[in-house]
Amino acid sequence: MSGAFLWGLLAASSLIIGGAVAVSVRVGLRTIGLVMGFGAGVLISAVAFDLVGEAVGMATGHGWAIAGIFAGCAVFYLGDLLIDRAARSGRARRARAADALRRRGGRCGLPRRGRCPCLRRAGTAAR
Repeated sequence: MSGAFLWGLLAASSLIIGGAVAVSVRVGLRTIGLVMGFGAGVLISAVAFDLVGEAVGMATGHGWAIAGIFAGCAVFYLGDLLIDRAARSGRARRARAADALRRRGGRCGLPRRGRCPCLRRAGTAAR
């Protein structure tokens, strides 16, 4: 009984240690993205290996389990491709809008030294 408690305590301590490190150390967004991507990949592969073994064991033949696995891979890949393409076009659209704003000097095109009518409606002055 105490052995199980100690193993559970050891496993739970990683959460406390990780939380303390996360609070005290600054980590860049790229590193966070890489760690999250790795964790998601490990989780997906663990679930896939578990489900693939069970599906092949229950299959009655003719390769339907393998066809379903490859169809799932294709759907996952195409979904990832569509999400990436949508995110890329959104970033490009925002970058073009920001460049146009910089070229005009503000939303309405007036120089930033004076008061911008666009910002005056919101009750703030241009900086």
